[in-house]
Amino acid sequence: MRKRLAALLLAMTTAGVCVPATTSAAASEEEAQAARRVRVSATVGWQNTGVWIERGDVYSVAYLGGRWTVDETNFPYVTAGGYGWGTDRRIYQGCKIRDDRTYGTLLGKVSGGAFTLGRYKKYRAGGSGWLRLRINDADRCLGDNDGSVLVSVRILRHAGDDADDADYGDHGDYGDY
Repeated sequence: MRKRLAALLLAMTTAGVCVPATTSAAASEEEAQAARRVRVSATVGWQNTGVWIERGDVYSVAYLGGRWTVDETNFPYVTAGGYGWGTDRRIYQGCKIRDDRTYGTLLGKVSGGAFTLGRYKKYRAGGSGWLRLRINDADRCLGDNDGSVLVSVRILRHAGDDADDADYGDHGDYGDY
């Protein structure tokens, strides 16, 4: 197979056919460089990922590993998806950033209020700003938290790029939390 490929490339080169310098491997490398790994602590409020998002960008946040808890003494460690609703009901309910999501869920924020990320989410940005992440637990309640999660942030499509308009979540602007 390698001999055939080498012969084909030699024939194309001598015939004056240009072979593109960018291969799928090079394109994959560029995509990998666009992804940024970020560790998010359960003991700190909003944490800047170092990723600037423009209004209209399509980006993803994917959970890679790690565990955290909102109460290291009384509740188990969970992933970025947070606790199940049964466990959530046993946790004091005065500390959530987003009441419609369970404690321990990974949240994001760009220009407005908090939106849900969990274990994986694609979004079209409703505003511009630094992407910030945190656990669904209010600042005043972080003292008993422990652990961290590792996520990958990737810009999938920049605003204005020509591409099929897929159905992505739009975090819009929900006001500041």
